[in-house]
Amino acid sequence: MLKSLLKLYAMVVVAAALALIGVNKSFVWMFHDTLTHGEREVRKGYAFVLQEYLDRADLTGPAGRDAAIARLNKNAWEKFDIVDPDTVPNFSAQQRRDLADKKLVLMTNGKDYYLPLRDGTVLHAYSADMDYLGIQLMAYALIAIAALLPLLLWVWMHWRDLRVLEDAARGFGAGNLGTRANLRKRSNVYALARQFDEMAERIQGSIQHQREMMNGISHELKTPIARLEFGIALLQSPPSPSSPSSETQHNLRLDALRRDVRELDELVSELLAFSRLEQGATHLVLMRVAVDEWLDSVVASVANDVADRQLTLAVHAEGAPAHHVCDPRLLARALLNLIRNAARYARNTITIRAEAGPSGALRLTVEDDGPGIPEPDRARVFEPFLRLDASRDRHTGGFGLGLAIVRRIALVHGGDVRLDAGAAGGARFAVLLPAMTIPPL
Repeated sequence: MLKSLLKLYAMVVVAAALALIGVNKSFVWMFHDTLTHGEREVRKGYAFVLQEYLDRADLTGPAGRDAAIARLNKNAWEKFDIVDPDTVPNFSAQQRRDLADKKLVLMTNGKDYYLPLRDGTVLHAYSADMDYLGIQLMAYALIAIAALLPLLLWVWMHWRDLRVLEDAARGFGAGNLGTRANLRKRSNVYALARQFDEMAERIQGSIQHQREMMNGISHELKTPIARLEFGIALLQSPPSPSSPSSETQHNLRLDALRRDVRELDELVSELLAFSRLEQGATHLVLMRVAVDEWLDSVVASVANDVADRQLTLAVHAEGAPAHHVCDPRLLARALLNLIRNAARYARNTITIRAEAGPSGALRLTVEDDGPGIPEPDRARVFEPFLRLDASRDRHTGGFGLGLAIVRRIALVHGGDVRLDAGAAGGARFAVLLPAMTIPPL
């Protein structure tokens, strides 16, 4: 920090010195007209007295004027002489006009000036610089100290807040994921600290989500693996030759093992699909689909399963747009997940609606007449591996990934999914998909 302070201080001092030099060298040239006017006003009395003095000296002849100028040079800081204005090469056209109008002319160096006399001659005066080196050094030292004090305060404030941010980063890196900088809004590095806090919040949420995912995966894998181990152990026991049902039991155990393997395969497929959607690895294959035809094909693929549960599937697409741009495969999976979820809890009817949303959006609604979901739990149903009813097993509640996948599919389409109460008291899921365009190849 000290090294940074010294570098910053050196840059400030050099910049201030260059600014002072620039002011001294350029302001007389830049504001020459203004300064000349000011000098004329300030030197009116001085010019009048000087003119009167030389006029009285002229009464004694040319020698009297020379003697008067010699006395001026002896007693004044400035040096005087009489010049012919036509011989001065540095006069501009405006300055020559000013001399003709009997006006004092100040040169751009700020040291030479020319005073027209009544007899048509011009008095040239030149003032050398006074030796104020000691005073100038004291002034520059004061300026340097004045620049150092606010720099010290500014750097100390930065150093203090950066130390807080550094400690927070060190604590977060050490595994304390709840560490936050929490700097005041008046801090100079508040924006950086806020970005750090938001980053830490996202990382903590991501790690917590991964831990919950691992716990959920472990729990879901444990039961089918245990059943497989139990089934294999039963198969390893020798069948009784005298029992006619031994072969039948053997086949039933094999069928149970196959079901467990299929269940594991389905779980792994669901996990892979959710992982791809969660990481954004799935690239949308956007197509312009006819909504009626797409909806009919999706409903037809699940109609038999719904009929086996003795449920009625009502489909309404009168208000749907004719076409919509989406990934039909992913969107079909989301709709199937919603229909299967509704089929688990519906008493008699599942209602599906496709409607036109605002600004060309497509709204898909799946509603059941089941017991519904309490309002405090509605935001949690989209969490992976969540089962609100602990009594539900995977045969009634699935793996707990279906609704989480629905939400991710809606998000990758730029939309969202909402849950509220249906007209019959059941659950109503509404997926809103904004209008999209197919990118050019």
